[in-house]
Amino acid sequence: MRCFISNIDSPAGHNFSRLLASTVVGSRKDPEAEEEEPAAGEEDGEKKEEKPKEKYQVIGTLSAELGVPVAPSSPGAMFETGDKKRDQARREAIEKFAVRGQKPAWVESLVQNNDRDVLKQALLSCDVIIYDLNQCLDEASWAIETLAELTDTFIEKPKVFIALSSIMTWAKTKVDQDDPEAFLAEDEYRRRKAHPNYKNHIQIEKNIMKFGKKSALKTYVIAAGLVYHSGDSIFHHILKAAWHNEEELVCYGDGSNVLPTIHMDDLTNVIVEVVEFQPEAKYLLAIDDSKHTLYEITKAISDGLGSGRVKKVAKEMALLNKSLPQIDFDMILVNLRLEPGHVKEMTFEWKYETGLIENLPALIQEYKDARGLSPIKIVVHGPPASGKTFYCEKIAQFYDIHYVEVDAVVKAAIARLERKAGVQDPVDEEDTGEAEKEQLDELKDAMRNNNGKVPEEHILNFVKEKLRSMPCRNQGYILDGFPTNLDEASTVFKPNEDDIKDDKSPNIDELTAPDFVLTLEVSDEFIKERIMNLPEAATVDTKNSEESLMRRLEEFRNANTDESTVLNYFDELEIHPHPVSIASNEADTVMEGITRYIGKPHNYGPTLEQLEEKKRLDDEAKATQIAAAEEERKLREKEEEERQVKAVAEWNIRMEEIRKQEQEVLEAQSVPLRNYLMKYVMPTLTTGLIEVCKVRPEDPIDYLAEFLFKHNSPST
Repeated sequence: MRCFISNIDSPAGHNFSRLLASTVVGSRKDPEAEEEEPAAGEEDGEKKEEKPKEKYQVIGTLSAELGVPVAPSSPGAMFETGDKKRDQARREAIEKFAVRGQKPAWVESLVQNNDRDVLKQALLSCDVIIYDLNQCLDEASWAIETLAELTDTFIEKPKVFIALSSIMTWAKTKVDQDDPEAFLAEDEYRRRKAHPNYKNHIQIEKNIMKFGKKSALKTYVIAAGLVYHSGDSIFHHILKAAWHNEEELVCYGDGSNVLPTIHMDDLTNVIVEVVEFQPEAKYLLAIDDSKHTLYEITKAISDGLGSGRVKKVAKEMALLNKSLPQIDFDMILVNLRLEPGHVKEMTFEWKYETGLIENLPALIQEYKDARGLSPIKIVVHGPPASGKTFYCEKIAQFYDIHYVEVDAVVKAAIARLERKAGVQDPVDEEDTGEAEKEQLDELKDAMRNNNGKVPEEHILNFVKEKLRSMPCRNQGYILDGFPTNLDEASTVFKPNEDDIKDDKSPNIDELTAPDFVLTLEVSDEFIKERIMNLPEAATVDTKNSEESLMRRLEEFRNANTDESTVLNYFDELEIHPHPVSIASNEADTVMEGITRYIGKPHNYGPTLEQLEEKKRLDDEAKATQIAAAEEERKLREKEEEERQVKAVAEWNIRMEEIRKQEQEVLEAQSVPLRNYLMKYVMPTLTTGLIEVCKVRPEDPIDYLAEFLFKHNSPST
């Protein structure tokens, strides 16, 4: 059986096509109803020849190009953990993630929707046509009208047309205002009133149901609730903000509006059930049983993934949120109490039937799996002054994880206790600060009994609390030079009592256990030479002074023998330390080796703003480079011009000197000749020329020659 699905690169089209392509035609129907009686004469023990099971063949179109720039959205990379169940769940979550512009592997072929003739032939070749009205309203209207006109051509093989619509077509439907629990039932769809932006949807829905009255064309309209999933769904902006550790999640308006919802997997099953069973009902509400409000959903996500805090802001503030498009803005502010009908009678097993909040841990895990948002947890071990802090900060920046340094953790923890203990009017009634006051008093008493220093027990508790905080659980951490011994390691990474089960007690806290342990290998001589090259101000009266450094190195070497090193603790737990040699390597080379060992970051990657900023910086760098090249070219041209002018001037000077020298030589050479001419030639020649002028003969040259011949002196 052949199926056409519009926008197969959208989350809905991607998942609809995925499930249909793996579904055997008729497999969801009652097996007893599908049993066939043995043919006459067929023996009971004779086996019938099994026919190959037919699966749905899927073709479809891709989404149109967006008119606005968007950050690239893609699934996370798959990495095996050895836990088959977890790896399979991660693989499935990645497979369900739709990538805009990409054809899923299970789709047989693509159809070009810019050529209506080609599209019409594709529709006529299919038994089932599924259109998403939320993405291609005009095309769906054309498609149903085209099929309705051609029903006579497929009377013998009827077609099924399914239109995926939205509960936004119910947004303005009136209910009993006096009854806060009043709801709208599925069979009241004829009196539904749409949101202003969805009025065209209702008209097309009516046309689709009208054309379905023809026997050769069965039509269905499925009005889906707010569809959520691990991809770019209606609640993605909330999940993303929580994962990025926003101090408070934002709830637009008072948050009391009820949101009808459904998970993508359940909606996909609804679509397949309609394809398989072709029910009598032509209009279906695809929603779960929940009646959660926007605030309840936001608070649950904040509790499960973020800080646990939510602030209410004016609805208009949503317009400033670039990650919240207008269509999503309209949806999260809708207020509808709807009651599903036919979908409750379907045979498939619901995934999130009770709603998002009751199944939030599973959704969060699915969300992290699909996007590869697993924490990277690293412990860095090494001798003092070996560069631990330097490399910890570079690694934290590269992987966008939290840098954890013990002294800073202790200071921040004490400051937090003092701040909470001093709160006079807490916003949260449960957050009165009494517990913090008791902890602070206990800490101060302990410090007085420990020469003003924070006792080790409290330090370890602060570090453990930091590692179990939501930011470290979301992105991960890099622990700088801690733990330093076996006792510290076993205390910090000891499982909480709540995590210990009767059947199996874990040896390490899975929430905080490091994934990688890096040990910096460097000789004492290299460390001493490195410290000697530091400015005097950086070593005098500090922990890096010669005396202090020698003492610290000796303590480190004594505490890290083959038998006593803290690395043995991790090694026994199959977290094998990775040696990093830094003595003879440049920092970039060391970082390249570390990142190659750890792998790629496990985060969102650059945001649209970061991409735009990177592009801006790249453009600026390119422009600066071009400007510098142009400036250099002009400078070279100017220098060349000056060189040529100077060369020409020098040439002219040399030529003038040569000319003068030649003139002097010629003048010197011409003096005897001139004297000879003046004595023997010029007197007679001058007289002859005067005579020629007086006589003016017809042939002056001949006359002059005759004159010179006659008056030539014999002495000459």
